[in-house]
Amino acid sequence: MSAKILAFSAVVATASAFAPGASFAPSIRSGASSVSMAMDKSAKAPVITVFDHRGCPRGPAEYKGKSAGNQNDEMLVKAQMVTIQGDASLAKSLLQQTLTLQLK
Repeated sequence: MSAKILAFSAVVATASAFAPGASFAPSIRSGASSVSMAMDKSAKAPVITVFDHRGCPRGPAEYKGKSAGNQNDEMLVKAQMVTIQGDASLAKSLLQQTLTLQLK
């Protein structure tokens, strides 16, 4: 049950990290004051991994910090930015299939 709560909390935290806050107010931007709206070409995406080692004989090896001395030492949520590699030939074939289905 607590693993489900932990996973749900990780999803909510991720969503709130990318959602605009209450203080967000859209405004008209000029060319001089505008932030660059160019597409990010780094191909990086957030990856969230939830570790739950409670009762596992292997034990947690991913966390290197100070231990809490309770069951929290066996649980970890890891967030990192990872470069996502895509297969160009697969993307091309999927695009072709999609366009073919739309033309029918």
